Amino acid sequence: MGRKRTRARKFVYFYIAGLIVFALQGCAALENTRVKIKTQVEASRYLQRGKGLLAQGDYEGAFNENIKILSLAIHRPPEDEALFNMGWICAHPGNPKKDYKKSIFFFKKLLKEFPQSAWGERTKIWVSILEENEKLNETIEAFNQRDEKSKEIGKKIEEWEKNREPFLLSQKLLAEGNYEGALKENQRILSLSGQNPPGDEALFNIGLIHAHPGNTKKDYGKSLTLFRRLIKEYPQSSCFEQAKIWVAILQDNEKLSRSIEELSQVLEKSKQVDIEIEEKKREKAN
Repeated sequence: MGRKRTRARKFVYFYIAGLIVFALQGCAALENTRVKIKTQVEASRYLQRGKGLLAQGDYEGAFNENIKILSLAIHRPPEDEALFNMGWICAHPGNPKKDYKKSIFFFKKLLKEFPQSAWGERTKIWVSILEENEKLNETIEAFNQRDEKSKEIGKKIEEWEKNREPFLLSQKLLAEGNYEGALKENQRILSLSGQNPPGDEALFNIGLIHAHPGNTKKDYGKSLTLFRRLIKEYPQSSCFEQAKIWVAILQDNEKLSRSIEELSQVLEKSKQVDIEIEEKKREKAN
């Protein structure tokens, strides 16, 4: 009899415990439902407030109201509508902070996180238009950069032509074989330029004139000195590398000339020795 009462008592305890658990689960479900409803109400309030601010032209305020919806992290409508609104606000022509890249970001976020959204098709159209706009802007930018480069090249050509003007007479005199006249003209340009362009080119031309094969007063030594001066005084000159080559060639010529002179002296001494030997032979013969 005692055992039956014990079993009955345990059954009652288990029944009561089950009722408590069920009641607690029900309360939790009710609490979750209450929180969800409250979140939805808040989201709807932010959404409406955002629309009102947008109608007043307050783009920043409207954007901030929609971003509050994202902070609720509800991961369901109207979060997709908030993303659409943010993308639309960023692309609005009246928005002083208009930013198409941001707009594309929010629209793509909507498509990724809410693939079944009612705003999906309109969003795809927006993305397509904005991306096309970005491509057109990139094309225009490329054309502008090309135009800027063309202008820079044009300026360089103008500058080059301007720098060439003083050398026109020099070139004419050189073509006529008037080396003295060409030399004086380049010396005049050099004296006026100081250590600034086109003084470097004038110095280079003077060096060339002294090395010119048609110049009766050709002087490789002077030419070498002038090219060395150019290298020292005009390290940024466009003639710098050519001057270095000329220095190397003229130095080689100097070495070759010295070698030939030394060989000539040896040959001359050899001839003198031969003459002396012949004279001694004749003396012995007599």
